[in-house]
Amino acid sequence: MDLLELLRFQARRYRCTACGENMADCGINVLAQQGNRALVRVTCASCNDENLLQIIFQTEADEERKREFDEGFPEVEGPISGDELLDLHSMLAGHNGPLTELFRRS
Repeated sequence: MDLLELLRFQARRYRCTACGENMADCGINVLAQQGNRALVRVTCASCNDENLLQIIFQTEADEERKREFDEGFPEVEGPISGDELLDLHSMLAGHNGPLTELFRRS
C-alpha cells in the first residue's frame, strides 16, 4: 500500500473539523516526504477547509526498539512512599564518593 492509499484509507475515519462531514472524499496532496515523515495538505470535499498535517509513520523497527526498551523495566508494586524517600535521602546525605559506588553495594 503506498502513502496516498494509506492516507485515503485513514481519512474515512475522520470528520471535518469545520463542517462535520466525513473526510473519505477529501483532497489529499503529499507536499513532501522524507523517511518516515510526510507533509500533507488535506482539503475537505464539502467545505474546502484545508489543513496542513505532518504525518510520522511508526515502522516495525521502531516497534522492536520500543519492546526492547520496555523489557528492561522491573515490576513495581506501587508508588514510592514518603518513608522510602526519606531513607534514600539519608543514605545519599551520608555518602561521599561517586554515585556508581552505590550501585555496587547490593
